[in-house]
Amino acid sequence: MECGVKEALVKSNYALKGCGRKVGQKAKVLVIDDDPDILDTTRLLLESRGYEVLTASGPEEGTKQLEEGRPDVVVLDIMMPHGTEGFNWLSRLRHHKDPALRSIPVIILSSIHEKTTFRFHEGEADETGEYLPAQGFIDKPIDPDLLAAKIEAVLNRS
Repeated sequence: MECGVKEALVKSNYALKGCGRKVGQKAKVLVIDDDPDILDTTRLLLESRGYEVLTASGPEEGTKQLEEGRPDVVVLDIMMPHGTEGFNWLSRLRHHKDPALRSIPVIILSSIHEKTTFRFHEGEADETGEYLPAQGFIDKPIDPDLLAAKIEAVLNRS
C-alpha cells in the first residue's frame, strides 16, 4: 500500500502517520550535511529529543539512506562542497519515482543567510518551480528548540 504524506492510514488497529509510522513510534529524521561536526551534533541533539536519526555526509549517501530508511522528514544542508549539491538533491527528491519519497518534508539547514541575502520560501513548489520546495529553514548555528519545533510542525502537517 502506498503511503500518502497528507493522509493518515489505519492498519491493524494502529493509526499510522507519515510514511507508515505508528502513533507513539519515534519519528525518523534523515540529516544530510557534509560537515561531520554538525552532522554528529545534530544527530545527538535529535536523539536526545526522542527521534530516530539517520545521517549522511553527502547527496549519494543521502539518497541511499532515503530509499532504505524511508524517513518521516529530512534535514538538509543546502550548501555542500560543490555549491549546488543540496539544491540538486532536493530537486531530485521532488522528482523521485516513488511518490511516498517525493512527498517527504524537507527542512533546510544552512548558513547561506550569513553569506548572501538569499531567502527561502517555506512551502510547496508550484508547477513552474519558482521557489525551492522545502517546508522549513533553519540557520546555522543550530537553535535546538527551533529545529525541534520545525520538525514537529512539518510532522503534524503530514
